[in-house]
Amino acid sequence: YAVAWAKEFIAEAKSLLPSSRFIVGGRWVIGKRPDLLKDLLPEADLIVPDLAEDRIVELVTDTTVPGIGQVQRRLTKVSSLDYSLLHHRALYQPSIEIARGCGMGCSFCQEKDEKLQPLKAPGVLVEELKSTLLADDLIEMTPYFETSMFLPNKGWADGLCTALDQAGMAVKWRTEGRVDSIKPELIPALAASGLSVLDLGLESASPMQLLRMQKTRDPEKYLERASRLLLACAENKVKVKVNILLFAGENDDTIAQTLSWLEKHRECIYGVSANPVIVFGWPEEADAYLNTLAQFGATRDHSPCSGVTHINLSERVSYEDSLALARLISSRFMRAGRYYKLKSFSYYPRTYTFNDFLLDMASEAGSHSFSTAFLEECFEEVTGMAP
Repeated sequence: YAVAWAKEFIAEAKSLLPSSRFIVGGRWVIGKRPDLLKDLLPEADLIVPDLAEDRIVELVTDTTVPGIGQVQRRLTKVSSLDYSLLHHRALYQPSIEIARGCGMGCSFCQEKDEKLQPLKAPGVLVEELKSTLLADDLIEMTPYFETSMFLPNKGWADGLCTALDQAGMAVKWRTEGRVDSIKPELIPALAASGLSVLDLGLESASPMQLLRMQKTRDPEKYLERASRLLLACAENKVKVKVNILLFAGENDDTIAQTLSWLEKHRECIYGVSANPVIVFGWPEEADAYLNTLAQFGATRDHSPCSGVTHINLSERVSYEDSLALARLISSRFMRAGRYYKLKSFSYYPRTYTFNDFLLDMASEAGSHSFSTAFLEECFEEVTGMAP
């Protein structure tokens, strides 16, 4: 999606500063084929595949520093982002990387084979929070703990509580997790450490779809654990946004099963985000995966740009149907006020108020993935005041 923008940006920058040199990277975009991206983006001076943290000095200075790669590889395990480098850094809700990798093998995920790293040590994490978070008059800073696979244990949760107490800090944070990676009995300790919002990758409540995604080998156990996790979050006042993935082979029955499960757990769910699966990757990579999806009845619809393929999920659900269905599911379980609160927790600029949101919402009527009903109740829920 970014190639057209990158071409325009490089051309504009080089017209102003002809000596500028552009190094382009992107682990999931480039894969192992920098030659293919070079064909799409000839304006780039150098294209670097995979992670480049151990090559930064070399790339920027054109100088190879003996041993620097090993040093930077060690630093990567506790790497942090320096938000002071950002323009208007106070506007950002920060992301704090706490682990990389996953390796759980879900068929739709690009990190399915990436080995999971241990979580960042609580003491190191708190030091990063101290250097990153600002206390001011804007919307409270509530960091996102970034990881593809959140796999905490009691020691880590208690350690984070202790480290925050010793630093005199109370931090509300958010992360994402799998149903089978977070034990429900850990939620009280995680909530005590500040966990306030959990993005939960349920993906589906259809046993057939869960098996097709390779999300689990035991759908019944998976869904039972999801129920216990949602209940534990509700009891400990952790807001859960459930992520739903519309996958190859969807039909009336699979969709009905997911909707029924969500309805049954509505009181424990703060919001729902639904999207259809999209196939990413260079043609030879995408073709193999598309052939797998074809076994479940999926077919190609179109490619909006190189490396991206939109699909018809089945004979019953076309690509356009999947978009409409995703909006329908999201809006059925997400009201405008909760959508705003979730987005302002981690994504919106810290100056973006609910009134700003309502004005933007009104200017884009009809395209929302949330319900615009009961706005007076939404206003009171967000602001604590009657409109």
